[in-house]
Amino acid sequence: MDKIIRLTDSTFEVAISRAVAVLESGGIIALPTDTIYGLSTTLNNADKLFKLKFRSRTKPFALFLSDVTEISKWAIPTIDIHTMRRLLPGPVTLVFNRSSRLPANFNEGHRTIGIRIPDHSFVRALSKRLGDTPLTQTSANFSGAAENPVSVEDFEELWPGVDLIIDDDVLRDPTGKVSRCGSTVVNLSIPGTYSIIRDGW
Repeated sequence: MDKIIRLTDSTFEVAISRAVAVLESGGIIALPTDTIYGLSTTLNNADKLFKLKFRSRTKPFALFLSDVTEISKWAIPTIDIHTMRRLLPGPVTLVFNRSSRLPANFNEGHRTIGIRIPDHSFVRALSKRLGDTPLTQTSANFSGAAENPVSVEDFEELWPGVDLIIDDDVLRDPTGKVSRCGSTVVNLSIPGTYSIIRDGW
């Protein structure tokens, strides 16, 4: 089977099914989001992403979810669901205190967890298909890379370590420009306050 699937209306369901099969067998996929290309695997296989990216274990991963109603399963929200719906889906990562439901060895030593619900039909459909299995996610590049990936060619050096690549062409911002910005990361872990950890879209 081809490792790369070009995402179109006619290949969408095939791509979802292939991605689910790869993830359920413990593999890694590369996929488009509403900002840049990312790498994902299931929660129990997050260790593989550290190794692939040569990433320090002091840098935590975030989770992909399909809907804001799932956030309270994995995090402790400090804002109401109506406010969350104003922010997500979208190019934002919300950081809350982590739920005790998360395995202790996931992002070990970190009391918070980033939650991402991209405004991209593939990621959300994939997350929904996986049900109660959240996706660990990170950018599709080596740790410390100078540029974020907006095409599958941008991370070609990672292809050998990835089991499936979903190609949605060159990713662009809402104005049609190539921005290479990741999501804006907002710390909401302390009730009644917020801080911007990283500026993005």
